[in-house]
Amino acid sequence: MLINRAREEEFGYLVFDDKGDSEIVKFEAKDLIRIGETIDAVTYRPTKVSATAPFHLKSPIIVLLEVTRKCDLTCGHCYISAGNPRENEMDTKAIYRVLDELKEREVFHVLITGGEPFLRDDIVDIINYAEECDFFVQVVTNGFSLTEKVLSQIKNNGHIRFALSYLGGLENGMSNDEALNHLKDKMTLLKKYNFPRMSWVSVTKLNIDRKPDIYKLCQDFGAKSYYQDVMPMGRCKENAHLLLDVDDVEKSVQLFGTGDADEEGDRPKTALEMCYLFEYLFQACKGGRSYAYICSNGDVYPCSNCAAEHLFCAGNVNESSFSDIWENSFKEHRAITWKDFKGCETCELREYFEKGMFCKLRCPPISRVLYNDLLYCGATEYTKAKSLWFARSYF
Repeated sequence: MLINRAREEEFGYLVFDDKGDSEIVKFEAKDLIRIGETIDAVTYRPTKVSATAPFHLKSPIIVLLEVTRKCDLTCGHCYISAGNPRENEMDTKAIYRVLDELKEREVFHVLITGGEPFLRDDIVDIINYAEECDFFVQVVTNGFSLTEKVLSQIKNNGHIRFALSYLGGLENGMSNDEALNHLKDKMTLLKKYNFPRMSWVSVTKLNIDRKPDIYKLCQDFGAKSYYQDVMPMGRCKENAHLLLDVDDVEKSVQLFGTGDADEEGDRPKTALEMCYLFEYLFQACKGGRSYAYICSNGDVYPCSNCAAEHLFCAGNVNESSFSDIWENSFKEHRAITWKDFKGCETCELREYFEKGMFCKLRCPPISRVLYNDLLYCGATEYTKAKSLWFARSYF
C-alpha cells in the first residue's frame, strides 16, 4: 500500500492510499510513513485496537458537508426533507472557513451534499476549494445540472468523485425507465471527463425490482453502486408506501456476492467501511466518533440521521470552531454504546451477536421514530428480517 495520507491516533496510524481507501497500521510503521515508502499493510496491521473510553478519533474520517437544503425535487423518501433552503445558509466565505478548519483537523474525506449542491451558484468554486485543501471529495447530486461546461471547470486530479442519485421510485422523482436513461447519460458525461463515479440508490418499494438493472448499468461504466434502504425519517414518514417490508428481503439481497457486496480479505477498506470497523470494535455508533454532519446553516450533528431528527446537535460552526465542537461536544451522544439498547435483550438476532455478528441497527434517532424511545432499537421488521438472512447465511 502506497501511503498518500496518514494521521496518528492513540492506537497507531490511520493511513490512506491515493484512492482514499484506508488501513490501520502499528506505530512501528512510523518511519516508513514519514519517508513515503510502500507499506505491507497486512504485516503492520495491529492484532488489537484499543482506545480510551468514550471512544472517538482525533478528528472524523468523513464529514458530510450539506451546502444547501434547496433542491429541485421533493422526493418522498428524503431524510432531510429537502426542497426549500434553510434559513441563514452559509455563504462562500463561511464554507471556505469550515473547509480550512476541517483541513487543520486532518479530516480525510469530505462528502458534499444537499439538497442539490449544484443549485448553489458557487458550487464549482466550493468543490475546487475542497480539492485544493487536499480532501478526498465526493459530491452527491441528482445530475440535472451536470453539463460539459460545469465539468470542464472542475479540477480533476482523481480525488473528486461524483455520486449520482438514482431518481426512480422515489415519489416526485422519475419513472424507473426515465431514471435509468438519466443515470446512463450522466455516467457517460462523467466518463468523458474521467471523473470517478458511482450511483447512490435509495432503495424503495417502487424501485427494488430495478436493482439488477442499475447494477448492470454501473458495471458497464466501471462504476460502483451503493444501495441504502430508505427509513421512516424526514419526508418518508409521510410516505410509508415507499418503505420495504419482510416480503422484500429476497429481492434486497439478490446482488449479494457480486463485486458491490462487502468482500473479506486483505484489501484496504473504503472510508465508510473504516468507520463501520471502528463502530464494531468499540461497540458504539460512528456518529460523533469517526463521522460528522454539518448542516448548511452551520449546525453540527453526529450523523445525517441525527440531523434529520434534530437530535444531539453539538454546536454551530458560525459560533464555535469545528475543532472546539469536535473536542468538547458530542458528550451525550458519545456516552451511548450498544449495551444501552434495551431491545437487544429480547432480539432474535441476539444469539448471532455472541458469534460476532455486526448489527448496526442500534440508532437513537430511528429508535425514537419507531418506538418513541432513543435507546430501544433502530430496526424495522424489514431490517431485522434482512439481518437474520445474513446471520443465518454466515453463522
